Amino acid sequence: MSLFDHLPHSAQRVRLRRLRPSDFRAFHAYRGDPDVARYQGWDVMSEDEAMTFLRENGRDARLEPGEWAQLGIASLDDDRLLGDFGVWLAPDARWAEFGISLHPSVQGGGLGREASAALVGLLFAHTLAQRVVAATDTRNVACVRMLEAVGMRLVETADAEYKGEACSEHIFALERPAA
Repeated sequence: MSLFDHLPHSAQRVRLRRLRPSDFRAFHAYRGDPDVARYQGWDVMSEDEAMTFLRENGRDARLEPGEWAQLGIASLDDDRLLGDFGVWLAPDARWAEFGISLHPSVQGGGLGREASAALVGLLFAHTLAQRVVAATDTRNVACVRMLEAVGMRLVETADAEYKGEACSEHIFALERPAA
């Protein structure tokens, strides 16, 4: 059974769910924003790229070992897309990684922390992952604070090159709670 079989999953103010073509306007609003793309593994998307991405990643999405999957973050009140996660499960399924993208209008209000905590809970409940990790550019102070608020701890800082620019990257991790 896949983590995606447990969607939608609701938290206090957000719902984790599959992406869908009807998310296009909200999705393109942040995926087309250079400020949001700055610290992401993806580049600014055109409208055509955004629609293609939604069609390909909403259809029969599953979290399979060794592959990235996309998961939508929506408002619990009206199901409006607020952002998304990229989630990766290691080939041996023993650890997972995630990255988060949020529309600028909802950044800083705790929704990223709430969604990330819900995702980590789902990963520990419905995969074999013993550890969840997330990486962020050290200059992305808001993301650093959010990962710390989720309970992740800084385990490494390394020099990196990101989109052709030298930077430092923080790696955060959270271990599966003892049973």
